[in-house]
Amino acid sequence: MKVFFSKLQLGILYTTTLIKTLAHATPHPNTLLTTRAVTNTTKAGLAWPNGNSVDIEQYTATGKVSWYYTWSTFPAKASLEFVPMFWGEKSISQWSSMVQETLPGTTAVLGMNEPEQSGQSNLTAQQGMELWRTYVEPLHARGYRLGSPATSSAPSGKVWLQDFLTACAEDCTVDFIALHWYGTNASLFITYVEDFYQTFQKPIWVTEWACMNFVDLTKQCSMDETMAFLNTTQSFLDNADFVERYSWFGAMKDANGVNPVCCIYPFMSNFF
Repeated sequence: MKVFFSKLQLGILYTTTLIKTLAHATPHPNTLLTTRAVTNTTKAGLAWPNGNSVDIEQYTATGKVSWYYTWSTFPAKASLEFVPMFWGEKSISQWSSMVQETLPGTTAVLGMNEPEQSGQSNLTAQQGMELWRTYVEPLHARGYRLGSPATSSAPSGKVWLQDFLTACAEDCTVDFIALHWYGTNASLFITYVEDFYQTFQKPIWVTEWACMNFVDLTKQCSMDETMAFLNTTQSFLDNADFVERYSWFGAMKDANGVNPVCCIYPFMSNFF
């Protein structure tokens, strides 16, 4: 039986087990940047945990990145569109303050983060429905598009979202489906995204994805494999009409338990 963990639960273990396999085997990322195919759309966004400690504008050089989110209600100093997230119960106070204000340039908001995961927002579908009705749904009347809670790619993720939408059917507006996916097989990623669209029949935002093996921490993508994975999956996302936006994990210094070669900081501007 496969066991799925949250990124935070695996952080310490992963760092310990991966350092031996990557320390000498992985070339410096800058030597491989020229192999990256540049996207031809403006779907690309930034999953941005850096606040203002890093200049986000450096990632806008190609004109392909159009938006970002911070897993929170707090924007960075950026010319890009900010998409706030109602992370979960812990963000109620900040969210309540934010919605009293006008959000210049913002057209959409994101729902809860991996609610089926105990290490993330950790909600039942019923709890998620109640929070949505109270804190997220009111923004629909103000003209914002509402993105679903973003579940992980564990099997329980899709089930949770189905239960949430069933519980929330009469009182909740969900304009698009947000999802996360971690794995090493680009074909499986494509199948997963297509299945979510076929199941829920709503536009898709992929707000986290990376070439990361959470099942066997000793078998991670090399830099070459990560580049090939990103080329294939991003090309699919660019060409799929039902995919509106996506953000790779991630533009950050600390991978937070994810394969560190997926951290395309500080040279992410060359990836899009």
